[in-house]
Amino acid sequence: MFFSSAEPTPYDLRFSLFGIPVRVHPFFWLFSAMMGWVGGDLGSTAVWVACVFFSILVHEFGHALVLQAQGMSPEVVLHAFGGYASPQYHRRTSTWQRVGMLFAGPAAGFLLYALVRLLLSVPGFQEWISPFEFDTQGKYRLRQALSNLLFINLWWGLMNLLPVYPLDGGQMTRELLRARSPWHGVEVSLMISLVVAGLVASWFLFFSPNHQPYAGILFASMAFESLQALQSRRY
Repeated sequence: MFFSSAEPTPYDLRFSLFGIPVRVHPFFWLFSAMMGWVGGDLGSTAVWVACVFFSILVHEFGHALVLQAQGMSPEVVLHAFGGYASPQYHRRTSTWQRVGMLFAGPAAGFLLYALVRLLLSVPGFQEWISPFEFDTQGKYRLRQALSNLLFINLWWGLMNLLPVYPLDGGQMTRELLRARSPWHGVEVSLMISLVVAGLVASWFLFFSPNHQPYAGILFASMAFESLQALQSRRY
């Protein structure tokens, strides 16, 4: 659950799941393809986009189902680098209820990661899928999809728990600190977000063995957003 709201467009994909409306913004497909682009191999890129779609949908439904259990009617929106689950109307909830709702997204991803791991550990499973995993180019599409699901739901889930706003970890940090000090807690959470986002952006841009400019730019933008929010509160 992160980033600002996305305005509806005529090109949105819309459907409903478990009684919860879902809207997928066109930019979701574009940014997902950019992150997983494999030059000259459209099949691998398509597999990556499908895995991102499924993983983020599971993540947002973790949030949405908890909102639904808390008596609200959520909507799930996927766009740009991620998505969000927002209630159509709000009701008063406690700090721990909000923290639980925020943690439910990464938890749903970790559960999916565990299920894929369990599936791969079933004796004979990998031999069973072998006849189904080749395409015309001889690429291991099914095995590739399972590998993508493991990577996305573990590492993206862990990154999303960093105390960086507006990631889930940053929002949880803000909720906990604000419960202790309504004014200064928000300010402290923004300072933490600024420092952590800056360090992570520097790592991805300058020090990571596998250069990852998209991740670096993403965290740099979150650091800048935290700085702006901090300045606006002070002045």
